[in-house]
Amino acid sequence: MGTRADLRILPAATALWGLAVLGIATGVRIQLLAMLALALLALLVAVCVRRPRVLRAVGAHLVLLALGAVLLVPATGRQEAAALTLEDAAGSGRILEAQAVASGDAAASSSSLPGAQDRRQVMARLPAGPVRIGVDAAMLWASSSVLLTGDQETLGAVRDHDHLRLRATVASADGFVVLAVTRLEVVSTPHGPAARIRESARGSTSDLPADEAALARGMTTGDTSGMSESTEEIMRRAGISHLVAVSGANIALVLGAVLVPCLLLGIPRRPRLVLAGLAGAAYVALVGDEPSVLRAATMAAPILVARFLGVRVSPLAALSATIALWSSLDPARAASIGFLLSALATGAILLLAPVLARALVAVSGERVSRTWALVLAVPFSAQAVCTPVLILLTPEISIWAVGVNMAVAPIVGPATVIGMVATVLSPFVPGIAHVLWQVCAGGAHLIILVARTADGLPGSRIAVPEGAAGVVLALGVLALVVIAALGHRSRAVRFVLAAVLVAVLAPPVYQRLPLPGSGIQDWRVAACAVGQGDAVLLREDAARGEDPATVLVDTGPDPDALRRCLDRMQVQRIDLLVLTHPHADHVGGIEALTGRRTPLAQWVCPLPEAAARTVPGAPTQVATTGTTSRQGDLGLEVLWPPSAATVREASSRETGGEDDDFNDCSVTIAATWPDGTRYVGLGDLEPIAQAQLLAGGVREADVVKTAHHGSRRQEPALYDALSPQLMLFTAGRDNSFGHPTAQALGIARREGAGSARTDVDGTVVLTSDQPLVPRGVGRPG
Repeated sequence: MGTRADLRILPAATALWGLAVLGIATGVRIQLLAMLALALLALLVAVCVRRPRVLRAVGAHLVLLALGAVLLVPATGRQEAAALTLEDAAGSGRILEAQAVASGDAAASSSSLPGAQDRRQVMARLPAGPVRIGVDAAMLWASSSVLLTGDQETLGAVRDHDHLRLRATVASADGFVVLAVTRLEVVSTPHGPAARIRESARGSTSDLPADEAALARGMTTGDTSGMSESTEEIMRRAGISHLVAVSGANIALVLGAVLVPCLLLGIPRRPRLVLAGLAGAAYVALVGDEPSVLRAATMAAPILVARFLGVRVSPLAALSATIALWSSLDPARAASIGFLLSALATGAILLLAPVLARALVAVSGERVSRTWALVLAVPFSAQAVCTPVLILLTPEISIWAVGVNMAVAPIVGPATVIGMVATVLSPFVPGIAHVLWQVCAGGAHLIILVARTADGLPGSRIAVPEGAAGVVLALGVLALVVIAALGHRSRAVRFVLAAVLVAVLAPPVYQRLPLPGSGIQDWRVAACAVGQGDAVLLREDAARGEDPATVLVDTGPDPDALRRCLDRMQVQRIDLLVLTHPHADHVGGIEALTGRRTPLAQWVCPLPEAAARTVPGAPTQVATTGTTSRQGDLGLEVLWPPSAATVREASSRETGGEDDDFNDCSVTIAATWPDGTRYVGLGDLEPIAQAQLLAGGVREADVVKTAHHGSRRQEPALYDALSPQLMLFTAGRDNSFGHPTAQALGIARREGAGSARTDVDGTVVLTSDQPLVPRGVGRPG
């Protein structure tokens, strides 16, 4: 079947897929409007073109869309009804009683906040069927994925595929339906052959290094229990997170592992195809209903059947049929991230990779063979097409992702096949299985080593815009790649691509130049002008090296404003982030800290609520009085707060009428440089907390970041004890609070201290040679 035939159902399948994703995201009404718009567009094309061939194609696609819509719209309606039922439970605060099936083992929380060590969480599926919300009976019309949370006693024993009966309160967070479980009963645990094989695999790998064993099982059966969060994060940034779980490629490996030996043994075509089909079905039963595995299995089924009947079927046609089928029958699964990435990558390999390979051969003057061109084009095309979706998950990219995939490809296939053999043998011949698992874990070790090496290279964490802006940017780059591949012979195309390349590369070059109009390179302190909020950079002396350690205290309210300040101060790495307290004007800019700017560590105040606003993937530590750190030659010490209880006691005596719990939890730090210069940042401490800080004993400081942006609520005696020579006021220009107030500015005058204000001076910079002489850079915040 030629290329023209391959594409016959692709437009209709893609349209159904888009409608499924749209319906799950927005509901049936918008889905129906989109269907009507598509139908009108198709009719408009038919009327305008009026060619028989076009009319036949439009009619065929409309028929396919109509047939799919008959199934898609009711399925989307059921999914929407289920979501509304759970939203009703969340809004009313009533208890939900339901059945559930665990989608993994209960895992401990990665947070280091008080009490987090005893918390457990696990993804689960609520099957369609009756539930109870409070005293009322209700119905879930479709299966729904949820996140279960609870303490160790409640969730600690939950294992993958367990059938559960639970009572829980319902909430929504970060796009998940979250069930806080108050009571749970394990109704049944799986005891079939698949469960025994999975359990034997765990036993056979129990004495291997945790990360390597988890990756070996993950590549084989999808069981990644025991893998550290840091290793998962490194593999994600390196572009090989698909190896952490089973994927569609596993189906290809299973079929190949059966078909190749059968072919070598001379087994006839039909029996070997039957054996391959049975092996594929058994593998799906073993690993469960992973979206990418179901996509691959559904795609493989018609190809195997057609080959059994002696008919050739195009893989692209099989992929199109698979997309149309799942979009119509189960739009929620078709809209899942796993299905999206799997289908996009497969489509890119079938459609884009051959075009890129031909272009590479032509551009190289055939110095690159077609085989090597395909080796380069396959991972590149898959990564390029998946990048827009990946940006929605994490707004950063790595220039090494394609290279990493190429480097590990020769390891992944053999290691996975060996792991599959070990999985099958584990219940029956554990000794041999253990040896095979060791070989597989050796391959996993090499994969992790490649990922860690790539993660430490420049360009491994390039921040990109979040949300729609990042997706549009990625789609633009993808469009340029396609244009370059199709039009590489055109001089005009080459000229335009060169101009785009210069435009893209110029900003990073400019950012490496000295600060415009300032000449400030040896700065120690930079109070960023980010509006009404705090974002203060502290840095060790630049003379120690080209990449001095940098500490960021708070992020301000706006990610864009923080990015501008980090760019201006040429900060590409954050060694430590101190989030003084979880108010928006102090943590609202954390979305700017992605890519290489993801902090290596972060401190938060001891209130449990501080966990809600931190940088994902960065190790978190509760900072209390006496906590210390050394960043190069810069010493840090936490002066306040001693504990959450002390914070609550102090805030109970405040009289300001604000959210004093959070303000009085402000992590107050002292930073000291080798020449003795001392900086103290007071966060948003209120007067009672300031007085208690004073009562605990404080040393003099050369520079003090005034409490609460210079509000009127200050404890003058604290400033007397600190005796600063310079006071920093971080406030927004023309802010509605009147910060800094006359009372706060009066304290500076009374202390004989200089004043520097971000609302007047812009970003305030202090240098190592003149640490008490403030200089303004840029516009006031």
